Amino acid sequence: MNRILLYGLGGHSKVIRMMINNNSHQTLSIITDDDKKQISTQLDLNVIHSSQISSFQEDFDSMIIAIGSNDIRKELVEQYSNYNFAKVIDTTAIVAEDVSIGSGTVVMPKSVINPSVKIGNHCIINTGSIVEHDCIIGDYSHISPGAVLTGGITIGKSVHIGANATILPGVKIGDNSIIGAGSVVTKDVSTDSIMIGNPIHELNR
Repeated sequence: MNRILLYGLGGHSKVIRMMINNNSHQTLSIITDDDKKQISTQLDLNVIHSSQISSFQEDFDSMIIAIGSNDIRKELVEQYSNYNFAKVIDTTAIVAEDVSIGSGTVVMPKSVINPSVKIGNHCIINTGSIVEHDCIIGDYSHISPGAVLTGGITIGKSVHIGANATILPGVKIGDNSIIGAGSVVTKDVSTDSIMIGNPIHELNR
């Protein structure tokens, strides 16, 4: 049985808790920075304050940073780099046999990942998203609900693809870029860009 320690109590954490609870071979505890007694009573879970993690190292096998923000997730991973990180794949997700998925990554309900895809560490493949064949997704990136990555796409590190965005075949998206919800990406996107619309254009900042 894989005993997972989950860092975070927000909405993203709720979905991951549901995923883990649906898998009878995994159990979990929660890390929080808040009042753990009140939270423990509300959730009926084993709650550990972040200041006490080192005292509970032998009580869990691996950790998931259950935070939606790419930047905060990365900071916490670096802070707890001496721990093992789990990957969690929902039982309703469809994942091809040859897909490579890094540690700390979560694949959410009803998402589809087709053959020859490589996904980095600590990524979020969110609910109902589709990652077609031969895509590469860099560390700490977040593919939001309903987004579609068609074939042969390269996503850099710490990229956020908005809900229901569509990325057309062969496109490359640079590190730290943001693609707005509902956007249609028809061309390559440079590093640190914010792109919106159909077809995409750069957001004036």
